[in-house]
Amino acid sequence: MKWLLNGLLLLFIILMVHRNRADEDLVVAPGPDDDGEGLNVQDKDIYDMYENTQINVCGNVADGVYLPYVGNCSKYIECENNTIKEVGSCLDLAKDNPDICDPNKSCELGYDPVLQVCTYMEEVQCLPTCESFRLSSFCYDNTCTKYVLCYYGKPVLRQCHDGLQYNNATDRCDFPEYVDCVANDCSATFQPEDIIYLGSKASCSKYYVCSNGRPWEQQCAPGLAYNPSCKCCDFAKNVNCTIDAVARNILPYSRTPLRRADIKCPLMGTHFFPHKSRRDAYYYCVEGRGVTLDCTPGLYYDPKVEDCRRPEFVGV
Repeated sequence: MKWLLNGLLLLFIILMVHRNRADEDLVVAPGPDDDGEGLNVQDKDIYDMYENTQINVCGNVADGVYLPYVGNCSKYIECENNTIKEVGSCLDLAKDNPDICDPNKSCELGYDPVLQVCTYMEEVQCLPTCESFRLSSFCYDNTCTKYVLCYYGKPVLRQCHDGLQYNNATDRCDFPEYVDCVANDCSATFQPEDIIYLGSKASCSKYYVCSNGRPWEQQCAPGLAYNPSCKCCDFAKNVNCTIDAVARNILPYSRTPLRRADIKCPLMGTHFFPHKSRRDAYYYCVEGRGVTLDCTPGLYYDPKVEDCRRPEFVGV
């Protein structure tokens, strides 16, 4: 009996030593309110969301199309053959072509992805920026399939699959019948007669006005619904709206208390891991800090694409 106890003790010591060695580069994930003091993190100056990702930002983008550059409103990305050909700068363009600017104005230029031109910064609708201590997201392209997830100031490029679309109302991929993806339907002209009205797919009382190539969300007063016949808000009895208005009560990440991940996160980089016990959730780690994120109800996390998918496509 004594030799058996000694053997078990020796085995326990070996397992503990092996575990400690395996965990040398890991840290227990701090909560979102932790200041991160003492963590060995990446230099923000060399961080690039377009590197070390399986998502191709130029995938399915036609040659000659320029994409906005996350984190710098003056930069743009030129795509060719579904790859990044060049990262350009409107400021460099102004330096090389001094006559491009009005001599009576400050020549501070930004890139306008709607009009595909460099213009004065005050006329450009820049992409949002990632805040230092918040979890949030925003749409990246007009197809509503690519989006940017932000945590601790780090932008990460993400992509929805299987016909799913990014829902800015919930910060995650969602079924298209619940998503108003209207940016691609808006005209980029300035003529008043080209103003377009688009009804919402997700709400009878919401619609969009497209002007200057951008959609502006409008909400009808309580009791009224959008009527495409008159392009106005009308009494609900006069509108043949068949949208199922069942509330799913999905709050966006930016408006819900963050839940600390119950795993150990790597000290360096950004990572996504399957949840230990739930198929409809996953872990998101940013330089040692970890949070638990939920999929849209009806979707499951797929480690292959590192995002939530329809169940029948998981692992395919």
